[in-house]
Formats: sequence, C-alpha cells, structure tokens
Amino acid sequence: MSIGAILLFPSFSNPKLAASSLILPFSKSSTFKPTAISCQINNTYFNDFRATEASLFIMEQSENIFAKVLNMSLEDGDGNLFALSLTDLEKAEMDSCLTINSFYGMEHKKSDQNFSQDIGTTVFSNNSSLIFEKKDGDSTISRNGWIKINRCEKGMISGNFYFIMEGEKSNKSIEGEFVNVLISME
Repeated sequence: MSIGAILLFPSFSNPKLAASSLILPFSKSSTFKPTAISCQINNTYFNDFRATEASLFIMEQSENIFAKVLNMSLEDGDGNLFALSLTDLEKAEMDSCLTINSFYGMEHKKSDQNFSQDIGTTVFSNNSSLIFEKKDGDSTISRNGWIKINRCEKGMISGNFYFIMEGEKSNKSIEGEFVNVLISME
C-alpha cells in the first residue's frame, strides 16, 4: 500500500502531467523542451552552442522611462562568441518578462516599426544588436537585423535572430535560434 501511495503521489502533485500519469507517474509530459541553440553564417552551421550568459535587468532611460535590457552571450564549440542585446520599453516591470515581439536594430529598414516613447525632446525605442567575436579576438557589431522573442516565461526565453555583418570584401548573414535559454533577473 505504501508503494502504491508513493507511485500515485507525483501524479496528484503536478496537474500538467499526462493522463497516463496515474498508472505511470514517471511518464510526465513537459511543455518545455531542453535548451537548444543553433546558428549559421552564410548558410554554414556552427556547432556545439551553449549560452554563457543571459541576463535581464531594468535600466532607466530618462526620468520615469524604464526599459528591460537583455544581454545574451552564445559561444560555439570553436570559441566564437555571439553576443545578442535588446532593449524592451513595452514591459518595464521586473515581474514581467520580455514582450513577445520583433526587436529591429537601429540600421534595419523596419526600425521605425519598433515600439517607442516620445518625451518631446528625445525618442526612446526598442532596438537590438549582435556582436560577433571570433576566437582570435576580432569582432564586428551589427545593428542591421532583428531579434524576435517567441516565448518568455518561467525564467526562460526562446526566439530567433538575423543580422547582416558588413565586411571589407562582402557582407555576411548571421542567423540563429535559441530555445529555452535560462535568464537571470538582475
């Protein structure tokens, strides 16, 4: 009887379990997939990504104008760094997550579609950027692209990004996806 109670207890403690949990409580269904990160430059995939930092904090832009700022660093298996940054003015409360939206870089053709707040003398708006740093230390920043947040809840974010990096000889496209990256609130 005590073994039966132990087996059935988890199925009553979590209402999001699959219907079969009363019989097999170990077959929990999960709404979140494990963390996954993918990235490619000019259609060539980079491998073995991990998030080295993902932090969210509130920054005062001007008196009574606050923004959430996300800084996320992704590193591939070869030591190349992809640093994503975005500013969200729509939801500045610390108990909320990022707005589900596209955040265009200031040099992107759709940057005027970013959410903005005009205080008369200055306009503050959502924005995004990407810094690509090779393992040898050579780095490039791009504001010609976007970061789209698809999901932000329970301390995790998911989304994708696309940026154009201008080079001396040619431009490079950098695109990727991040799924369920754990963020720290500062």
